[in-house]
Amino acid sequence: MNFANPAALWLLVAVPPLLSLYFLRVRRRRVKVPSVLLWATVVQNQRTARPWDKFRKHLLLWLQLLLLLLLTLALAGPSLPGTTRLGASTVWILDGSASMAAAAPNPSRFAVAKDFLLDAIADLEPADEGMIVLAGPEPKVVVSFSRDKELLASAARALEPTSAPASLGAAVDLAVALARTRPDRGVVVVTDGSDRSLDLALGRHPHVAVETVGEPATNVAITALDLRRSPTADLESELFVTLRRFGGEPGPVGVEVWKGDALLTSETVGVPPGSPVPRVYRDLGDEGGIVRVHLETGDAQPVDDDAVAWLEPPRRRKVVCVGCTALTARAVLSDDRFQLEMSGGAAPTAEDADVVLYEKVSVPAEPVLPYLALGPPIVGGESLGEPVPWPRITSWKRAHPVLRFVEPAGILVSEARPSAPPGWAPLLESDAGPLLSAGVTGGMRGLVLHFDPLASDLPLRVAYPLLVLNSLGWLTGEEARGQARTLPAGAPLVRRGWGDDGDVVRLERPDGTDVQAPVRDGTVRFGSLVHTGVHRLLGPEGRQERVAVNLVSDAESDLDVSPATPIDAGGRPVEATAVVGRRSVVRPVLLLVALLFCSEWWLWQRRYRD
Repeated sequence: MNFANPAALWLLVAVPPLLSLYFLRVRRRRVKVPSVLLWATVVQNQRTARPWDKFRKHLLLWLQLLLLLLLTLALAGPSLPGTTRLGASTVWILDGSASMAAAAPNPSRFAVAKDFLLDAIADLEPADEGMIVLAGPEPKVVVSFSRDKELLASAARALEPTSAPASLGAAVDLAVALARTRPDRGVVVVTDGSDRSLDLALGRHPHVAVETVGEPATNVAITALDLRRSPTADLESELFVTLRRFGGEPGPVGVEVWKGDALLTSETVGVPPGSPVPRVYRDLGDEGGIVRVHLETGDAQPVDDDAVAWLEPPRRRKVVCVGCTALTARAVLSDDRFQLEMSGGAAPTAEDADVVLYEKVSVPAEPVLPYLALGPPIVGGESLGEPVPWPRITSWKRAHPVLRFVEPAGILVSEARPSAPPGWAPLLESDAGPLLSAGVTGGMRGLVLHFDPLASDLPLRVAYPLLVLNSLGWLTGEEARGQARTLPAGAPLVRRGWGDDGDVVRLERPDGTDVQAPVRDGTVRFGSLVHTGVHRLLGPEGRQERVAVNLVSDAESDLDVSPATPIDAGGRPVEATAVVGRRSVVRPVLLLVALLFCSEWWLWQRRYRD
């Protein structure tokens, strides 16, 4: 026999005090009587009685000693070698995607899923155990394996869906991995079928069961939203919105565009089922702020009826030219976004400008600003090598913002220095090496054109001013105006340059809660953003930034329901399993103690009380 709490055996030191109570002589009460003749025999027996006579004849003493021994044994936690029966181990995966919040049926699909889970928990046998996993952008174990039905039920009642897509495939892989050591295991997914990654997971794990909840419903949603620089006015932006109807009949939808508390426009748009309807909104004003689009639909899914975007305040970026020719200066001045200043010989600082343009001038080893270098011989203290005659352009990265609307094919270059600094990415390549590359020098982003523009026919093409303006816009962030501050729900938030390592950055969510993250290697990272709306990022020294998060997901806005897969308890019947271990005998000992207490009470009442 083993003991879980051997220290409880020290209670046996109470045995001597208990015995001593029965060795003490009873003090008689003195009473005056007329004669002691009738008590002579009693007095004689009392004088000749031995101390052990009372101990041998008192049954209550034996019962009390036995009770003390059994209580000590129970507190010590005895156990015997034996086998332990194992019941079923079930993992319930609840789909926490945005579509589960749809009121189809009322009050929501997620409420129906929780009722299913609560019923399954109530049906657990005493030897069964369960685990709850909430499937969001990242799977989360809400309760690990437990036989405590009340703990499982309270955790299930507290669950809420997210406002982001879910990755059911990742949740299934996690659940199967956590339950792999259980002999009788089952995995049940409760979902409305909006996530297609579940199909691939079922192919990998065919024994996973699926319970489909919800009813099909029509829905009108905002499936795309983007703020871009206006192609006609350099300092203005345009808002692109895509509407889509899922199911139902064609009908009008009210659309409102707000900037802060001001209503910019209101219109009624006909939205047919199945076909996306694009809308473009201009005249957003010359001040920055939050732009919100609202749909008047009254459908079952309200989370996709609103979308927000951060409008970057337009401002002119200051460009300092070092060694620029008149041709290059004229290209910069053709765009109202930029203000040009020719360098007088002094090195520009971060307070003086936003970007530096070097032409046929070496780039310093430690630049203090982002820069565009045209035909430099040296970049960051390293030579670009000897000139190579007549390199021929072979390929370029068409999707890069620097080469937007630029067609490099056919450009003739008489000589170039096609040797990029280590770690730089080529954007325009030739048979001799890169002709345009992007990288970082001294912590500053840079672009290098590996040939003198005047040593080519590039200045004779429309591509030259486009290349220069695209480069300056990319270096100053103008080309991505507002895009970095508008994210889809479920995406992580990553920011560089928000303090030194060890500094703490706080993220305030739209619901009023917040989360903190430290800066590591110059980068702060927050996990998946599962709340839609405007988030506020607060860093050291009063730095702050607002980030807009929207659902914009066709899969989550489509409220159709996939056919249910019958639950088969994990694909096989659950059988009772026993494993070698130790069986606790605390409960039988406590039952025996209770029985002895009752026996002592009865014996005292019947035999010794009178």
